[in-house]
Amino acid sequence: MENKKRNSNSSWKVWVFSSVLVALAVIFTRLLSVNIGSTIRIGLGRFPTILACFFYGPFVGFVVGAVSDFIGAMMFTGWNFSLTVPAALAGLLPYLFIKLFRVGSGGLGGKESLRSLPGIILTVVFTKVITQGILMSFLLAIMYNGMSALPELLLTRNIITVCEAAAESAIIYVLYTNKAVYGAACKGLAPVN
Repeated sequence: MENKKRNSNSSWKVWVFSSVLVALAVIFTRLLSVNIGSTIRIGLGRFPTILACFFYGPFVGFVVGAVSDFIGAMMFTGWNFSLTVPAALAGLLPYLFIKLFRVGSGGLGGKESLRSLPGIILTVVFTKVITQGILMSFLLAIMYNGMSALPELLLTRNIITVCEAAAESAIIYVLYTNKAVYGAACKGLAPVN
């Protein structure tokens, strides 16, 4: 009976924290970003989706990315399935890079967590460049500008993406390695990494 109660509490914890991450993603993407035309957005809206993958794994990260993009699009611009794909992949791909770059466990704090910093930075940069810098650039070029504008769009969006990734890496590093935050989000759950 005790084990069943523990699993029930754990699933509620994932639901609650995932909902908070969805809300943060919508706020950071739709309200706290700067839009330049129809193809450039500068902001930190992907870090909650990537953090969901760090905390809870690829399935939850994928769902947080897809749901946050759907909700934000329905509230502000209108939903387009093809533009949700990069948002959902931003929650799925980090898992592959977490494994590849051997990112350690979260919540270590102090000097132990410094070993995770390069892996976190590379995970965030690769995830964002693939999903936002490349895939989203192709989709936006097809939708708005035509393929003739693709080289300029790729260059501009990837420069912005790498700058955003640096800031988002710092945020994710602080939240993922912090003992209190990690304990509140993941205590009692089986480790993902």
